[in-house]
This record gives sequence, C-alpha cells and structure tokens, in this order.
Amino acid sequence: MSALPKDAEAPLAEPKQAVAEVIAGRPGPTARRWLGPTALVVFVLFAIDTFLVVQNDVLPFDYPIALFIQQLNWGPIVYPMELINASAGIWQVLIGAVAIVALFIFERRAGWLMLIGSISSLLDNVIKLIISRQRPPADLVHILSPTTGFSFPSGHAVFFTWMAFMIAVSLAPKTRPVFRPVLWAGAIVVIVLTCIARVWAGAHWPSDVIGGVLLGVGWSAFVLWLPERWLPSPAFRWFRGAGARAAS
Repeated sequence: MSALPKDAEAPLAEPKQAVAEVIAGRPGPTARRWLGPTALVVFVLFAIDTFLVVQNDVLPFDYPIALFIQQLNWGPIVYPMELINASAGIWQVLIGAVAIVALFIFERRAGWLMLIGSISSLLDNVIKLIISRQRPPADLVHILSPTTGFSFPSGHAVFFTWMAFMIAVSLAPKTRPVFRPVLWAGAIVVIVLTCIARVWAGAHWPSDVIGGVLLGVGWSAFVLWLPERWLPSPAFRWFRGAGARAAS
C-alpha cells in the first residue's frame, strides 16, 4: 500500500489527536501545537467583536436575537437561568474561590489551571471600563432585574466559560473515558445556558455574551498552551506530596 493515503490522512490525524488530548485533560505536544494558534484566532475574533461594539451602540443582530430569546417560553429551564443570573458580584467571587480551592486540594496542578484561568475575569473587568458600553435600555428590551455597571463583555459569560472549561479539563484525567463526553457536554450546556440567561434577563446584548465566551475560550486555550514545565507535576498533591517524594 502506498504512502500517499497516509500522507493525505496526516493533516486530519493531528487535529484529531489534539482534540483527544484536550478532552482527556492531558494536552501534550500535539495539542499545544494547536492550542496556541487556536487562542490567537479566538482573540482575533474577540477583537473584531470589540471593534464592532465600539463602532455601533447596537449591532444589527442584537435586538432581533434578544427579542426572540425573551419571547420564548423556557419552561423549567427558567430556574437554572435564574440561579445563573443571581450569581453576580460577591457570589460569583465566592463560587470561583471555592472551585479553585477545591481543585487545589483535589490536585495541585488542577488548582493552578483554575487559578490562572480566573485571570480572564480580571481582564473582563478592565475591558468593561475601557469600552464602557451601556446595558440594553428598557425601551428596547424587557429588564427582569436592573443591573449596574457596563455591558461588554458579559462577565457571567467569561466567568462560566473559563470555569466550566477548566473544571472539565481538570476532572477529565480522573474520569473514565466513556464518561468524558458527558463531562464536556455538561460544560457546554452551562456556557450556552449562561449566554441565554443573560440575554433573557435583559442584562446583555447577544454581542456581549459572544464577546464573553470568546474571551473565556481564548484565555482557557492560552492557559492549556502553556508549557507543562511551567505547571506543577500532575502527580504532586498537597497532602501526599512529601510522602510521594520520600517514597521515590
């Protein structure tokens, strides 16, 4: 059999291997070759979204999508959306802190990934002040609960994107391969539900939550791209580190 078919499959094989490594929570050299460019592309998309937001008070798709989401009957999905909307301010900080500490206890490396990932929420606050986009007005959308502060990017979208992404990456190595798709599907559901919830509440335009997701995904990809030598060993844990080193 000639080498041509193998050469033809090679360009497709490497991205598949990269995706498999990320889903397994163990990004290796193959994944890192793709994570860097992926983060760059996502940041470029975020920059484009930011430019459009700066140039336009409301993007052409903002109002139609917001109206569509607010007119739908979401049934029992309203309850998790209300919980997501309620997790603002100090509650969001508390949720993030608990998740970071819990993963530090579970595995030091996982805690570091979460801690570095949380920097995206700090970037979100800085960008909010720079862009200073006003939130959707009551004469255009229905405001379920008045929210203070600026609108772009959505802090909820940034927060739940990096947190869901990092938790999935951190737990994947300890999860049986057959259950990993469920773990990642759960992370995606949380992110999508957060985006819908913020637009449904009238707190953000769709372009705000798109920007939030792009910032969260881009920063998460950047964190996973970081060389492994910059992170603590996956085998080291806080409560057995000394014993493990002594045994070795």
